[in-house]
Amino acid sequence: MCHMVERSGTNQGRGAPAYRRLYAELRGALEKGEFREGRRMPTEAELCRRYGVSRHTVRQAFQDLVAEGLVYRVPGRGTFATHLSERGRYLRSIGTVEDLMEWSDTSVELLRPISVQEDEEAARLLGLRTPEVALLVMRRHHDGLPFVLTRVYLAPALGTYLVEKDAFAQSLPNATVIGAIEPLLEHPISGASQEITAEPLPADVAGMIGSAPGEPSLRVQRLYFDTRETPVELAISHYHPDRYSYRIELRRRL
Repeated sequence: MCHMVERSGTNQGRGAPAYRRLYAELRGALEKGEFREGRRMPTEAELCRRYGVSRHTVRQAFQDLVAEGLVYRVPGRGTFATHLSERGRYLRSIGTVEDLMEWSDTSVELLRPISVQEDEEAARLLGLRTPEVALLVMRRHHDGLPFVLTRVYLAPALGTYLVEKDAFAQSLPNATVIGAIEPLLEHPISGASQEITAEPLPADVAGMIGSAPGEPSLRVQRLYFDTRETPVELAISHYHPDRYSYRIELRRRL
């Protein structure tokens, strides 16, 4: 059992919360190169003993370091220091479907409320019989800067229902569309298929995320499906080339 004690962080006064003091200590160590890039950092238990804080405090400090792209976490393996070239970007480490449905330390701006329009390709991917789909457009920010523009496509009936329920009024700013709509679905989300390509930023997207048209970027197309294998949401995102890193950790089956 860890016990919290009063400590002063590298750049934080004694009045700061314990997790911010620990965050400052660890950030200072990372900036000095005390933790080698790509190597596992001390465990939560080790940091508890070293700094005399609780596990909850360690986890909160790690969350801030992850959001700043200084470290990344791999479920079941630990926390690792990022490469210097990746620091300053929003770094997202994906290991589960739940990770896809959640974001930390970001905010969302709804640029286009739900509307119904025709899009044959989106309708095909969603398994719809007609070309009509519900569409909303949103932009996500980190540290006050936009780093991704996402177009979300849904079945028209679901889109209309969400408008009537005003489902995104409170849920959207701190979550994802799929996370906001899952409680409204008859069957829960069970998985997602994803396609990542590199392509020049379209002109209508580049200006929305503070980049230049034609800059290379990640285009991520993600299709969520429920326990019946029915497609529920199609999300197509374009990421700012200098403000985002995407990491997937794979382990060999032994």
